[in-house]
This record gives sequence, structure tokens and C-alpha cells, in this order.
Amino acid sequence: MVVHSASYAEPIYHEIRYPEGDGPFPVVIALHTSGGFKTVKHQISKYKKSGYAVYAPDFFRRHGISYRNRFNTWTTYRLKIESELRLIVEVIKQDTRSDKKNIFAVGFSNGGYWASFLAARKHVNAAVSHYGVWRWPPSGGWDGFPANYFDSSSNPVFAIHGAKDSIQKPRFVFGQLDLIKSRSHTFRRHIFPDVGHSWDCRPCLKDGYNEEATRHALKMTLDFFEHNKR
Repeated sequence: MVVHSASYAEPIYHEIRYPEGDGPFPVVIALHTSGGFKTVKHQISKYKKSGYAVYAPDFFRRHGISYRNRFNTWTTYRLKIESELRLIVEVIKQDTRSDKKNIFAVGFSNGGYWASFLAARKHVNAAVSHYGVWRWPPSGGWDGFPANYFDSSSNPVFAIHGAKDSIQKPRFVFGQLDLIKSRSHTFRRHIFPDVGHSWDCRPCLKDGYNEEATRHALKMTLDFFEHNKR
């Protein structure tokens, strides 16, 4: 199913895929990288095959965001995107083929920021951030988020990151992860020692594809969701 929204009163563009059967199915909200909506396409089937309905929203399209102005995601349009993703959760809750008690999020790079938002603010059961955005250059207007979303009541978030990430560099990221852990007892992390950014992207030249990390990260994500089902 494909849903297109032209009106700001309606949900942002999103695509929906269901497993075989009638449901209701647990749901994964899959959130794309700064490369845009196309980068999440190859992720959808992984979660669908594992028994999840998948909602994949394009949080760039409505605001004219691209890789070049990606920092606007977390500055100029942050509050609007928060609202738009909350609305996607409400759409899911009205979907008769979705299990309203079991909604999760997984995000990749830019999308990792938003997956964290959804769980930290308790809009979904739990979320996993794959090579997520935890801090960006001060020139981009960094304002303390996503760490500022977290508190003692936040739902579980699992950060999976690479120690050789050349985009979200450990020297900036790991301090943020420590800060979040001090605020939220449900926060978890796993660091791949010899892995960079976008480990699941075959055409990506930066840092490079890592098949073992891709497989392991998916398993850890599915296990984390299973553990947090209600």
C-alpha cells in the first residue's frame, strides 16, 4: 500500500507493507537516512519477513530536505517532523491490521535520531538506532538533541554503532551515549569494534559494507523488539 499526502492536515507520504495473513501484526516504523527515502527501501522486506507490518514514512519530502540541507531536519523542521511522526503513530493505531500494543521504530543514520525520539518520548514501545545521528557539527545548529528527548520515564532505546564510524564519529557520539545512559535506565548500546557507518549499504563507498555487522544488527534489533513486546 502506498499513501501520498499533499495536504499538511494529512500524514506525510508513507508506504506500508504487510506480511502474509490478516493480522493484526506488530509494526515497525522504518526511518531513512540523509540519503532520502530510497535508502530505506531495502530494509522493509527484512522486517516484513520477520512478521512485522512496516510503515516507512518519508520525512524529507514535505519540507524539501535533501542530503545538502540535512541539518534542517533537526533544526528548522525538528518540531514539524516530531508532529508528523506522531501522526504516523496515530495512523498505525487506526489500522485494523496493526497491533496497537506493539509498535516499534528502527532508524538508520538520520532516521536513528527519529527512532530515538519516538521511543524516548514514549510514542512507540521501543526503538533501535543503527549508526544513528547523536550529534552534528555546531555549524549545523546542534542543540543537545536527541539526548534531550531522554529522561527516567523513556521507553527502551538500543543504539548500535561502529567504533570506526567516520560520519558520526565516536569521539563525539560516545559522550552522548554516556549522557543518555545516565538519564534513562532503559537505554542500551552495542559498539562494533571494526565497523564504520552504513554497514548495511552495499553501494556506499564511505566506511564500507559489512555483511556480518548487517546480519548481527538485524538479529539484535529483532531480539530487542521481541523482548519489549506487550
